[in-house]
Amino acid sequence: MHESGSASVVGELYDLPLKILRDHLVPAEPAELEIGVIELEDGSAALATVLRDAMVDPLLRSGDIRDISYLGDWREFLHREG
Repeated sequence: MHESGSASVVGELYDLPLKILRDHLVPAEPAELEIGVIELEDGSAALATVLRDAMVDPLLRSGDIRDISYLGDWREFLHREG
């Protein structure tokens, strides 16, 4: 989560072996992403793919990413943006 704040967003929770995460998912992620720990609605924690903190501001300034956290849902963004 970017150090400037936090937001509640809809997500998907998957249960998978750490071997799959280590051998397949992590190596396939772009360098801008990393594994982080997020807090779920019930207060428990889960691993998640997150944007590296150091990448947020440069990518926002360049226009390569847009903060859509105010919508709280990726599908809502897709619905609004067509």
